[in-house]
Amino acid sequence: MKTIEYLRDNRIKFKILHLKEVPKTAQDVERIYGCSLHQVLKTIVFVGEKAPVIVVLPGDKKVNINKLKEITKQDPIKVAKPEEVVGITGFSIGGVSPFVQNLDIKKIIDASVFKIKVVNIGSGKADVGIELSSIDLKKIWDGEIADIIE
Repeated sequence: MKTIEYLRDNRIKFKILHLKEVPKTAQDVERIYGCSLHQVLKTIVFVGEKAPVIVVLPGDKKVNINKLKEITKQDPIKVAKPEEVVGITGFSIGGVSPFVQNLDIKKIIDASVFKIKVVNIGSGKADVGIELSSIDLKKIWDGEIADIIE
């Protein structure tokens, strides 16, 4: 899996989480793995008039669309359909990794993520999650950090 290779190549400590079923939502990960919803980072794909955008935020938060429009300078912007997510990221819903290697995608992570000690992210495969410290996540984050939640 590219995400695991990326973390290893960057010497990031992480734990692989083998989930008993395929999650579709952050709430599913919370239930299956037993961690706090706040720790489960959602990676949501949006499509706009110019380019796709990946947004990463805690599982118990929602994206403020007006803030997203302002940051991306795209209006309209909407959540991608499942088939668009696969086409844009190469990952299916439930396993989208925040480390998409598509250079045409703008990536934004909410600043509040870095106040959480340990977080869970998608690996690129829906039934495998990754647990790591937010400090390590920040070290290798290759996108923008902004306030994008409601």
